[in-house]
Amino acid sequence: MTQLKIKKRFRNRFQFSKTGRIAYILCVILSIHKIFSRGEFAGHMRKKNYTITDLSIKLGVSKSTVSRALKDHPDVNPKTRARVKALAEELNYQPNLLASGLASKKSSIIGVIVPEISRQHFFAAALEGIQSEAKKSGYTIMICQSDESFEEEVKQSQILRNNRAAGVLMSLSRETQNHNHILNLKDSGVPVVLFDRGAEGLDVSQVIVDDFKGAYELTAYLLEKGYDDIAYFSGPMNLEISRKRYEGYIQALRDYGQRVSEAKVYECERLSLDVRDAIRKVFLEENPPKVIMCMHDYMAVEVIKRLQQRGLNVPNDIAVTGFAGDPITDIITPRITTMEQPAFEIGRAAAAQLIKEIKIEEEEEVLPHEIKVFETKLDVKEST
Repeated sequence: MTQLKIKKRFRNRFQFSKTGRIAYILCVILSIHKIFSRGEFAGHMRKKNYTITDLSIKLGVSKSTVSRALKDHPDVNPKTRARVKALAEELNYQPNLLASGLASKKSSIIGVIVPEISRQHFFAAALEGIQSEAKKSGYTIMICQSDESFEEEVKQSQILRNNRAAGVLMSLSRETQNHNHILNLKDSGVPVVLFDRGAEGLDVSQVIVDDFKGAYELTAYLLEKGYDDIAYFSGPMNLEISRKRYEGYIQALRDYGQRVSEAKVYECERLSLDVRDAIRKVFLEENPPKVIMCMHDYMAVEVIKRLQQRGLNVPNDIAVTGFAGDPITDIITPRITTMEQPAFEIGRAAAAQLIKEIKIEEEEEVLPHEIKVFETKLDVKEST
């Protein structure tokens, strides 16, 4: 309707006598009175947006207790939690998420950066443990995959920081040698905990396995079984897990009287992707090894595939071992001897440590970093 028509209708409405105009106005007033008397607007006028402070005053408890009770924190007395929730429902309390986010500069999200998921059951199981622990404390996890790329790992860490992640769990990519992005997260007040793939000397908490001991025990088992010519397919040596497993292998050779100088080590910088070249080099040797010890299970799977393509029988012609305890070691023929890692427990412990550090950070206290080390377990199967 045009402005001209509106004015015309308004003018026509009042083209009656003075008495008529007074009567019309009185009718309007009576109509408005009836609307308000029915309470159609009263509720809106009286409505109050209750805050955590209001709830704490009415209940006689601290604001932090109210906040924790609303988030179902286990450290709040069940009766207190019930009282808080009952009052919140009665008053139709709604949390101001924007205000709380701006005030704390944090979210309830924990970022998790892993190298890959699809080809490594370890990370899938670890993520299950992480989510189990995070959920208990009211956190949600955001999974980021670096695809074994340092550049992508840095980018993901920046995204998590910019989106105010409460903390970050990270397993380093095979390319990672610089740790400035981790230090930048810390400097921004975002706690970081490394798991599985750690970094020696870095001032953050880490949850890892004893890779040195695991590789030592596996090498010792092979030597005691009579395999005195063991080739080792390592990962990139900039990865601490690769270096520690290599060191465990070398130390076992030394302790069992083997010539370390004659150790056959093939570095697979791209892990399973470099197995084909490593196998080719093995069979260029005048005396090929009797067993190939692989840095992880998927590498062992690829090794067995390449050996079988050459018409070789595992373990009669050459034995193979893995490391991790991936379920794939029970599916392939022959089943693969490996060192089991407690992936779920590692993930859960890493999440618990991070959540502890997040709470300390919020209270502006200092918590010493911790290194938690899990043991591996030898699982002997048909490949040896």
